[in-house]
Amino acid sequence: MKAVYEGIADEMIRLVEREQLKDQSLWRLVTKQFEGTPDDGDHGWRGEYWGKLMRGACMTWQYTKDEELYAILTEAVKGLLAAQEEDGRISTYSREEEFQGWDIWCRKYVLLGLLHFYEICQEPWLKTQVREAAGRHLDRIIDKIGEGNGKKRITLASDAWRGINSSSILEPVVWLYMLEPKERYLEFADYIVKNGGAEGFDIFQAAYENRLCPYEYPVVKAYELMSCFEGLLLYAQVKGDEHWRQAVIRFADRLLESEATVAGGSGCHHELFNHSALMQTGTKYDGLMLETCVTVTWMKLMWKVYLTTGDMRYLEEVERSAFNALYGAVNTQNSACGPEATFDEPHYRSVYHRALAENGGRGQIFDSYSPLRRGIRGRAVGGFKSMEEETAYCGCCIAIGAAGVALVSQAAAGDSAGEAGPVPQRAVGDLVGEAGPASWRTAGDPAGGIALNIYLPGRLRTRAGETAVELSVDTAYPMEGEVSVLVKTDREVSFPITLRIPSFAESCQVFVNGVEQEKVRAGAFLRLCRRWKTGDRIRLSLSYGPRLVYGMENPEDHGSSRHVAVLYGPLALARDRRLGEVGGSVRVGDGKVSAHRLEDVEIPCQCGFSVGLGGEEFAMVDYASAGKTWGQDSAMEVWMPVKGR
Repeated sequence: MKAVYEGIADEMIRLVEREQLKDQSLWRLVTKQFEGTPDDGDHGWRGEYWGKLMRGACMTWQYTKDEELYAILTEAVKGLLAAQEEDGRISTYSREEEFQGWDIWCRKYVLLGLLHFYEICQEPWLKTQVREAAGRHLDRIIDKIGEGNGKKRITLASDAWRGINSSSILEPVVWLYMLEPKERYLEFADYIVKNGGAEGFDIFQAAYENRLCPYEYPVVKAYELMSCFEGLLLYAQVKGDEHWRQAVIRFADRLLESEATVAGGSGCHHELFNHSALMQTGTKYDGLMLETCVTVTWMKLMWKVYLTTGDMRYLEEVERSAFNALYGAVNTQNSACGPEATFDEPHYRSVYHRALAENGGRGQIFDSYSPLRRGIRGRAVGGFKSMEEETAYCGCCIAIGAAGVALVSQAAAGDSAGEAGPVPQRAVGDLVGEAGPASWRTAGDPAGGIALNIYLPGRLRTRAGETAVELSVDTAYPMEGEVSVLVKTDREVSFPITLRIPSFAESCQVFVNGVEQEKVRAGAFLRLCRRWKTGDRIRLSLSYGPRLVYGMENPEDHGSSRHVAVLYGPLALARDRRLGEVGGSVRVGDGKVSAHRLEDVEIPCQCGFSVGLGGEEFAMVDYASAGKTWGQDSAMEVWMPVKGR
């Protein structure tokens, strides 16, 4: 399927492509790290940036097909391959310091970056080189890590987070096995799973047994935990192992139960699972939360679990996270971290400001943390590491954001041409030799046809058998609930079009050529099977308004429940100091809330509302548009304190 979108999804992808992914100086910087051993000194993660950026850039190219971007990525790949040592080793650690700290984590991202480029590579000779380089890279790891004399246990290859960062290499190990079915690759994947993911605690079996929420595990680093389960899901699909597939589904269900927030993403205590559903309104913690790395990985995991289950709950988490936490983290106003920002090392502030000055005062394209209670954006640069004798820097969230932005284009719609998730359980022999997990990254109707999952305006082009089909989608969703789909075909042809009816819809109607359809209900998919011809039109009318939600009761923090938030469809609304008071209490009254669209809003935003609550009115905007100056002048909040509750 070829999709060309309009509106915020397209704007975000092209902004990130233009401002970050086409920045050749950034690619030179992250590639150059492999020419030396810059991570020896602090056992850091400078080696992750290349692979993270490459993954997001390849996913972006799959949408834009931009020739300039492809050329830049090709040179970045050639630069990395030139740094590979004779025995296959690609690392930012020396041989004396390797397999400590974040070394395997970084090597995981090297492998992921190579495999993502392999998937889009247009030159057969280069494709072969990339595949061989990835294999030699993994072979070197397997020679040193695992069971047997002289090998190190994978969970002891890092002193951070019980080694889950190292165990997360499971996903690209399985992916490479799918491309190159060497028995040692599958055996290494078996070993990682058997080892349990974390030193002294089997996270995989704990998820299957389902007695604990993830915040109750002895290791709660959100991003790395979810990365391990992304790998476990691919492993389960390749092995045809329902036990481990159920473990991932149960893990995801526990996340939805205990860690989901009103803005999507998770982790309301720095970068950790901490019962975020409860703690998102906590009054005793005012630190960093909703890390962008966590948001993107949350989206990726939920998307993959949706593909294997067909359960709309996971898909709606992708949408909620994209429209709120993720897009809110995109630096659309060239803002920069101010005096309120904190840095892990004191001298990092001068590194940041030196780089800022060289970039004309423009800050990084992705912010790292997002507030829910009163706060500001731009409070820190997640995963900050200085480079090039402290003249440059990068960060984990800066490098991962592009993958989340591009994922929206993959999740929004799918067809049956090899993109027909949810993916049924398949045996290893059915998957080996595929070009990678692309077949479970975009989802259409499992029985064929086209599925509209997230309503984005634009055009979708595909084929129904031998017949060319184009769908033109006209909508202002999620600001409004009207969606029009115009069909164009070469000739009359039968195929299904599947519509997602969002769970938050208060009422919904679907019309085909003016005829109302039956069995339309919120929280379900509607499958329209018929012979389609040019000029056929589908009209979806979703009715939804503002919803008031309350903070949960917390016996250890009585102020927690004295907060309310206003949701509108998949959007969380936020107050912004540029539009009025922030931090002051609101009256709830009878609990009825109204929201009227504002025609003119004083700040750039997707949508603004005059919200009526408890006899008072105040302005709110979509969460993604709030706080965008990264300073106190645009202090923001989703959760508002309540008077007298």
